[in-house]
Amino acid sequence: MARYILFSGLIDTLDLYTKEFERIFLSWQAECLVLDAAHMDEEMVRLKAFLLQPVTAAVSFNNIGLHLELEDGQNIWDALQVSFWNILMDHPFHYKKALDTAPDQTTLLCMDRNHVEYVRRFFPNIKQAVFFPHAGIQVRKKSEILPLRERKIDVLYAGGLSRYAAEGLIPDLGKITEFDAFALVRNTLERLIQEPDHTTEQVMEQCLKEMSLAIDDQRLGEIISSLRFVDSFAVSFYREQMVRVLAENGITVTVFGAGWERCEWEHPNFIYGGEIPPGQILELMNQSKVILNTMTWFKRGAHDRIFNGMLAGAAVVTDTSEYLQEQFRDGRELCMFSLKNMHVLADIVKELLENMDSAQSVADCGYEEAYAHHMWKNRLGEICTGQ
Repeated sequence: MARYILFSGLIDTLDLYTKEFERIFLSWQAECLVLDAAHMDEEMVRLKAFLLQPVTAAVSFNNIGLHLELEDGQNIWDALQVSFWNILMDHPFHYKKALDTAPDQTTLLCMDRNHVEYVRRFFPNIKQAVFFPHAGIQVRKKSEILPLRERKIDVLYAGGLSRYAAEGLIPDLGKITEFDAFALVRNTLERLIQEPDHTTEQVMEQCLKEMSLAIDDQRLGEIISSLRFVDSFAVSFYREQMVRVLAENGITVTVFGAGWERCEWEHPNFIYGGEIPPGQILELMNQSKVILNTMTWFKRGAHDRIFNGMLAGAAVVTDTSEYLQEQFRDGRELCMFSLKNMHVLADIVKELLENMDSAQSVADCGYEEAYAHHMWKNRLGEICTGQ
């Protein structure tokens, strides 16, 4: 029998995934131990008892439980030879310290192919990194899904403006004497906005080269990690622009997530609902005609908003990526646009809202494709059979 260790209790969104993983594993007749990561000292007794028998893998998100130790200071996963599947929901440069000291038993599951390449280059201690794209959760059965015409919300966007949270990541740039950090940050951000097809690490490295700096990969990784707030600023810029473009073109957009209350603009078509639990977001998707997605600068991956929106029976509109272009046909299962041509976004959404038959076709095709190929059970099935 397969046996898995899972972690919960720290972040609502991750708990939603963990609960889904547990449900899937149990449906496969596996045994699961779900540990409360907020009280690991108390949970160690349960963990050690579970580890008395062979364990298939510990499965976690964003390094939770990665560095658990035995009394003698040994990493528990290395000491007991337990595979640790560490699923990164964000770019690896957000977790440099944790990944630099990751146990040998780590398998890193990355949401973007560029992240896999980044790990292989900047974290050579990680022996195994694989592409593990986002997936979706089905909240309602197909028979319970409302037709688009009966839905109350025209356009739903669920995602925060991360630049405000990222303000706390900004180091004292004046203390960096190795190069002009202010110029590097300014040039990187300007170029990301002008050339949004490029990754943050690509642009920052190019800007450093143009400053005639010879930096090895170890130091480059340190610099990218320390200045990673630039990535959040670029993401937030385009998120805000997309919502604003729709609102100013007469389209009502309902938004949930942190940071929007700090916007410096207002519009009657912009409806802000604050922050709500992720489970409620999934339910609201079932009341929405169009789900708007923006990538977190994932150029060769996806985001769970896409697949959750499809499984909710909505028409999904998203900026594109290499992975999405491989998996879907634009205008059939979803609608895609490039950040370089964001002016077409309002036309795409208007077309869907004004032609419900066409929008329903997109929603129906999207649902079928997501249900068949893009649920978490599909992703876990792939990784479990590949081990």
